[in-house]
Amino acid sequence: MCELPAITERAAEADGHIFICTDANWSGSCTDYGFTAGVCSNFPQGFQDDISSLGPDAGWFCNVYIDYNCNNDQSSLRVDNPGIASLGWGNDAFSSLQCFRT
Repeated sequence: MCELPAITERAAEADGHIFICTDANWSGSCTDYGFTAGVCSNFPQGFQDDISSLGPDAGWFCNVYIDYNCNNDQSSLRVDNPGIASLGWGNDAFSSLQCFRT
């Protein structure tokens, strides 16, 4: 039986992180979500369609999408560091992201 690496080991494999919170002004449930550069990923369960503030690490920008799997560029928003403390458009709607170095 194959064992999965510990979460801390997998987190170390991420290229960067985006801090996401379910409420505005960096409150509610929050996590530092790891991503791989240029790879689309869906937000983790518990944050799907429930993000109100978010911001990537310095030196990164992320395109966040309302649709899963980074579909539909017309329903996306670019987020640069330090991020957005209180989303207007897209509040509680984003499902996926793709991040790149600035």
